[in-house]
Amino acid sequence: MTLWQKDPLRALRRSVGKDKLLTAPEDLVLYGFDASSIRGRALAVMMAETTDDIRNTVNFAREEGFKIIPRGAGTGLSGGSVPVEGGIVISCERMDSILSIDVKEHFALVQPGVVTSMLQEAVAEHGLFYPPDPSSFSVSTIGGNVAENAGGLRCFKYGVTGHYVLGVEFVDANGQLRYTGALDDGDFQPELTPLMVGSEGTLGIFTRIALRLIDAPKKTVTVSAYFDDSDSAFIVVEQIISSGCVPSVLEYIDGKALSASAKHVGISYPDNAEAMLLIELDGSEEEASETLPIIRELTEKSCIEVNVAEEEVQRQQLWQLRRGISPSLIQLSTGKIHEDVAVPRSMLSELVLEIRRIEEKYDLEIPLYGHAGDGNLHAVVFYDAEDSRAGEIAREASKEIFRAAIDMGGTISGEHGIGYTKREFLPGQHSEAVLTLTRQVKRILDPDDLFNPGKILL
Repeated sequence: MTLWQKDPLRALRRSVGKDKLLTAPEDLVLYGFDASSIRGRALAVMMAETTDDIRNTVNFAREEGFKIIPRGAGTGLSGGSVPVEGGIVISCERMDSILSIDVKEHFALVQPGVVTSMLQEAVAEHGLFYPPDPSSFSVSTIGGNVAENAGGLRCFKYGVTGHYVLGVEFVDANGQLRYTGALDDGDFQPELTPLMVGSEGTLGIFTRIALRLIDAPKKTVTVSAYFDDSDSAFIVVEQIISSGCVPSVLEYIDGKALSASAKHVGISYPDNAEAMLLIELDGSEEEASETLPIIRELTEKSCIEVNVAEEEVQRQQLWQLRRGISPSLIQLSTGKIHEDVAVPRSMLSELVLEIRRIEEKYDLEIPLYGHAGDGNLHAVVFYDAEDSRAGEIAREASKEIFRAAIDMGGTISGEHGIGYTKREFLPGQHSEAVLTLTRQVKRILDPDDLFNPGKILL
């Protein structure tokens, strides 16, 4: 047996340093899963600190026949960063520098491992605002957000991550640096930014990302409204939008999720509430003053209780309630499948009704919450992880939720991506022509399927 056969990573270890290449069993387990239920095992984990670390690893993997799995913070819910086919995980969490903030041009240049909340706090010191706000903002990284085209709680007014990506620098399948958008070197290459955003690590690995910033709002007001049923809440959502108001946040929380989170964070709410809307207004002092009375009037007509939080302490309590949903639900069941379908906003009531039918059919608990402003609903399917049959039933229920969303003109993912968990359902949403075109793009940019194999497409 040759030395290479004993240690196939020897050359890579020498080129990047042994402290950056993790091969201990406990490390391989730690980087073998994300926030989904999918598990895998890598050959090694590269803790990249520089662009050269990534390039060297990509070149080594290509030459030696290994696969590459890009990874941010591992907060994904679709198995997107799980090494389901082995290979080398490249973690970008150590590449966490904010390289520059251009206050005049409203522009930030960051490495992919920058945590979303850190960027938001850094630009706020300059009176600027980075709006994308995934629920995992205190942990998730910019690179992962861009790879998934993450949405978040401010989608309705401000849009998703892709609306703020001005350009990326990435390592391609040949180990070369490529530049798009604002980072293009002027060679007039095809503009690949829209293609790289949402590519889920299948086309390359980000090394720098240029982001658009906007002026920070002068005033923010948060409103909580509680209802005795979901239909009433969704009617108010439509009324708010029809009135011309554009809240920055328009969140729906059902009674199951509300109860779990309120207990988790220690916040009280009306006992008979079966639904809640979390509404946030921001902008100039004048905008907030003009919009708030309209919101109060519309909610008070049909809600059990409405509260306005203008002070920061009160606002943060409501945000603890919203951000506490996911961690609170984890405690209620040993197993859960966290899906995020989206439908036209007018179909939200019908979707909730259908999910309640599915819940009853399979005798399951399915808490619901999500971004009502853009029709994105999160359905968390509980099951007993120790019971294999229960897991199968939960997956069948998830399939029915996907079919319901598609039948209503929606999509199987509003923001979590396709990854590994949803790839089998993609043909139900897109035609074979669209899937064939997607495969062709993958073959052109990554002909040997080097990056993130087993994801998005079957």
